[in-house]
Amino acid sequence: MIILIIAILFACKNNPSATTTPNNTPLSSEDASKSQSQNNAAAAQASSIASLVANIPSPEIHFQVEGFANGKAQLVGIYGDQNYLADTMTITTGGKFRLKRDTAYNPGLYFIVLPDNQNFQMILDKDQRFEMKTNASDLIGNMKVTGSDDNDILYQVLNTQVIQERELTPIRNAASGKGPGDPATIALNKKNDEIRAARIKQLNDFEAKYPGSFAIKFRLAGQNPAVADVKDKNGNVDFNRQSFIFRNEYWKNFDFKDVRLMNTPLVGNKVKQFFQDLVPQHQDSLIKYMDQVLPQTLGNPEIFKYLSNYFLIKYEPGKTTLMDGEAVFSHVIKHYYTRQSAPWLSQGDFNYLQQRAEEMSHCLLNQKAPDVVAKDPTGATKSIYEIHTPYIIVYLFHTDCEHCQKATPELAAMLPKLKARGVSMFTIAVNTTDAEWKKFIAQYHMEGFTNVFDPTNKAVYAKYYVDNTPEIYLINKERKIIAKNLKVEQIMTVLDRDAKGDLK
Repeated sequence: MIILIIAILFACKNNPSATTTPNNTPLSSEDASKSQSQNNAAAAQASSIASLVANIPSPEIHFQVEGFANGKAQLVGIYGDQNYLADTMTITTGGKFRLKRDTAYNPGLYFIVLPDNQNFQMILDKDQRFEMKTNASDLIGNMKVTGSDDNDILYQVLNTQVIQERELTPIRNAASGKGPGDPATIALNKKNDEIRAARIKQLNDFEAKYPGSFAIKFRLAGQNPAVADVKDKNGNVDFNRQSFIFRNEYWKNFDFKDVRLMNTPLVGNKVKQFFQDLVPQHQDSLIKYMDQVLPQTLGNPEIFKYLSNYFLIKYEPGKTTLMDGEAVFSHVIKHYYTRQSAPWLSQGDFNYLQQRAEEMSHCLLNQKAPDVVAKDPTGATKSIYEIHTPYIIVYLFHTDCEHCQKATPELAAMLPKLKARGVSMFTIAVNTTDAEWKKFIAQYHMEGFTNVFDPTNKAVYAKYYVDNTPEIYLINKERKIIAKNLKVEQIMTVLDRDAKGDLK
């Protein structure tokens, strides 16, 4: 993970961007919950796309792209991380075409896609009556905008970046593969700093001249923070500190209450880069930074819906590779979902998600392991907490499950090695019958395990969450859950890591 973060920091350092300042201290779970109710009023005041569009005059935008005589041009819009076809236009003599209709287009960033798949950008906001003229040989360099400050700003910025990239390329090539003290690398860093400063000045100048411009807000929101030059006590680059500062400055210029940003690539791109690449893939880190970001989105229902759904889909238990996806999933539901904040859910779906979150929340990593008391095949009462070995594996299975039929004999064969490591097995059958359970025990040689079954499932309900069987939990001598959602072949590795103190 740290290698990936370093790579991203290096890329950002060589892709000049605006400088920002640190965010506030991350919210605790309790603060995040309180923040939700505090932002309900803000949510009611947030501008919706519908209300924005209703107040925009009907659009009429004229285009000319010299070099095209006929064909179709497409207007492609963006919502979150998805593109959609917003309109089509017929190109006539001289490369002319236009957009005209009764209702305004959603404010945001659009692409005009030409017959040869070349494309150029266009910002739509309150003013949707203007002209854009260019040439197919250089769409950006030849662009002339009349009647739209936002698009005039956009193309001044884009043309500046083209010039800067042209200047930077040979310097970057010369520094390729060179060490930090090499003159070529020093020259590259100096050039990057100059470009970053120039870009910041250009945007600040535009902001002073055109206050309230969506083009400026869009460009500022997309800037990555500068990579801090921090050293450790030995004078070496402190990558951990760099990463921390970068993460805490990342959202500085992003206005989560501006609904227009949903109609640009920024939300999708920044969310993915931040939560997939910059935040360590550990439930505690993910929740920490979720609690920085999600409260800010409660004033914008569309961004809140997109971001909260992103977490629920990416970290859905049974589908995520994160060991404790349940921690992330249940945190979103329990701390942020109310009938007011998630109005798109039916009452039935809302209740179902709340129930799932509650069931998940009792068996998260590093929590005290719940006890289960149930009958073994002889009718004797057995309990997890009456076992005194250093480790206990809690194994939940279903007798008809093919994966269970494969994993169970593997565990039985592993039992001597597990016992040598101080591990006992406590198995719980779910959703089966007494007869099938006893047959399964005999068939797969589970006599060396402590086996229990409660036909009502009350003994295990809301204690150990099961989405797919088999489910394997590992409990340590303090009777805390130190691993979950394990595969059989991962057990010995996890025990080795715990012996070294590597599990957190």
